[in-house]
Amino acid sequence: MEPYVEEHLHWRMLGPKDMDELANLRAQIESFDDTMMSASERLGGFDDPDVLTGNCVGGWDNYGSLLAYGWNVVDVTPDRARVTLIGGVHPTHRYLSIGRKLLAWQQSRALEWRDAEREGLDLWIGCYVEPVQPGLRHLLQSAGFREERHFFDMHCPLGDVPAPRAIEGITFVAFDMARSEEVHRLHHLCFQATVEPEHDHWEKSLARVRPEWSWLAVNGDGDAVGYVLSSEDDAAAMDGVVEGWTDRLGVHPTHRRRGIASALLERTLVSMADSDCLGAGIGVDTTDPGVPEMLQGPLGYECRDSLVLMSKIIAAAESVS
Repeated sequence: MEPYVEEHLHWRMLGPKDMDELANLRAQIESFDDTMMSASERLGGFDDPDVLTGNCVGGWDNYGSLLAYGWNVVDVTPDRARVTLIGGVHPTHRYLSIGRKLLAWQQSRALEWRDAEREGLDLWIGCYVEPVQPGLRHLLQSAGFREERHFFDMHCPLGDVPAPRAIEGITFVAFDMARSEEVHRLHHLCFQATVEPEHDHWEKSLARVRPEWSWLAVNGDGDAVGYVLSSEDDAAAMDGVVEGWTDRLGVHPTHRRRGIASALLERTLVSMADSDCLGAGIGVDTTDPGVPEMLQGPLGYECRDSLVLMSKIIAAAESVS
């Protein structure tokens, strides 16, 4: 696909040799917008130069400064046509509608990639947006993107943790690595994944888990119907502070709205407090933007950071409008 996007900048495709200049532009944009860091990078670590070639375009001014870029990060899974969009325009050039034309280029490039590499599949295109990016949200909405998932970072102090509640018919037991596969299947069910569970990825994620801070909710038949898996907060550890972090929380669909999730978290908070943790955090991944309210009040969590995944689907027989 031709790299031309619009008339105000000089456009060409970016490659690995451009990573330093690209990193500098991204840092300037993030500083101006007051973002914690690139929203997409937070979730996926999309900074691999090997996936840059052919899917990233940049625009330079007449003085040789990179002022805009659009990066399509493609899903390498063979039977999926998914593209995550990353991009930005330097604040000095945002009044020129470059962002709108850059988004159009990225969608066309995503469609071209789908037709060449994943012919016959519906194309999913997504983009992460932080609260301080209302312009990006509006731009995506005008292009047909809709809110798909919400992500929240919640934190709470552990000075006065609530006493764990009891749930009729449910027994709470400490997580045991011997039940890893059972919990993996439950996790897959809870989040209704569209692909088969990846065993290796799951096992690697469990290497972080602190079993003494992790709990299972078990029904009368001895089956796990809820789980909370926690580890140490790496960011806090870098500052020499011991804080807990809940990596995964899920409840079987048929057992929801019974207070099981709150009961699991209460036990986790008590466990962390018993280990002299000063605070606890949790990352919430949900389709319901109101879910964080459950963690406030009695549990004492407060929202520190949030972002939303916006997406659209282009059917196999359709093209970008």
